[in-house]
Amino acid sequence: MNSLLNISTEESELLEFIDGISQELETILPPPDGLFKMVVIIPAKDEANQIEDTLLSLAHQVDSDNNPIQKHYFEVLVLCHNCSDNTFGIVEQFFKEHPQLSGHVLRLDSEKANTVGAARRVLMNIAYHRLTSEKGLIISTDADTVPHPHWLYHLNGYVDKNFDFICGRIVPNYENLNPQALKFLLAKDEYLDLRSELGALIFPNPDDPWPKHEYNWGPNIAIKKKAYGAIGGIRPMHFLEDVDLYNRAVGQGYKARHCNNTIVTTSTRIDSRCSEGFGAELKDWAHIPGVSYYVEGLEKLLIRYSIYNLIKRLFLSYSENIISEIIRLSHIKKEELERFYNIPLNYESWVIAMDEHLKNNIEWHSEYRNISVFNACREIREYIDSQKKEVSTLSSPKA
Repeated sequence: MNSLLNISTEESELLEFIDGISQELETILPPPDGLFKMVVIIPAKDEANQIEDTLLSLAHQVDSDNNPIQKHYFEVLVLCHNCSDNTFGIVEQFFKEHPQLSGHVLRLDSEKANTVGAARRVLMNIAYHRLTSEKGLIISTDADTVPHPHWLYHLNGYVDKNFDFICGRIVPNYENLNPQALKFLLAKDEYLDLRSELGALIFPNPDDPWPKHEYNWGPNIAIKKKAYGAIGGIRPMHFLEDVDLYNRAVGQGYKARHCNNTIVTTSTRIDSRCSEGFGAELKDWAHIPGVSYYVEGLEKLLIRYSIYNLIKRLFLSYSENIISEIIRLSHIKKEELERFYNIPLNYESWVIAMDEHLKNNIEWHSEYRNISVFNACREIREYIDSQKKEVSTLSSPKA
């Protein structure tokens, strides 16, 4: 694999350490079946109560005619990392009892490699070497997540297509949530879908058209072997390693598709393995009285997508007028914007750089304040409906 660029000495040393672990663990496994098109990787830390459901769903994957997907098409790799329970024993016994599933379980106990990002890198590195075809898919899910029966069938459909990164839809398990957490989670899911539709309307991507979604997260992503190696693999971050992998792949010109058919259902537990992220968010919603949830409303999103369109135009043709407008809308300094020219790959890489600027820019957030998720959903829904009505009116034959 190519090395990652612009990383600290500390991360470089960690990468070398983790890649050494990958190589050691890989020698434990039997030779791969040369027919594998897909390798599913599952990091697992203290998942004794959850992981059997995940594995059962993989053992019962079917094609479009509901015939079982044969074991020589894919394998499953589980890494039990830094566990204090019997996750390893449960997975080991499961694979013995389900010989129709080609699966292997590995163990890692390391204080230095004690993040989900580190575990994913170990597994993805091993998967990378076990796939023989450059088009083969390294597929990530989680040990508290249940893929739907046709999950691998739909992912397999991308092996011979011109896409390098597939993001699947993630459906939360709404059972057993308290009313306040459920209310906010349903609103968040609606908001993400509405924002995705709005983005497709204002800043369309012909390679990733509507209908689609906005999830780029570890429980349901797949990357082709060629792309994974070219970008240097996933980084061993403690949080958002999945989003970082997506951004680097797209930023380096690899095509992504947000597929609605590749579906998993994920846990809504609040005893999160990470102090940030989905579980921590659910915990706040469940336990903080009167908690609020603020997101970007219609006005802010329209400005954001306007900036993205300007960035695309600037990438295609230098213009002082466009630069001035981008500076006005985004509050970016001219010298910072001009540094985008040091990222010459594609306009998507510039959009990702702008997204990082907007995330951390106080002036931008002061001028365009976030609003309640419920108000945001209402605004965006009304705007999309009005646009559809206008298009319908214009396309209707005149009397």
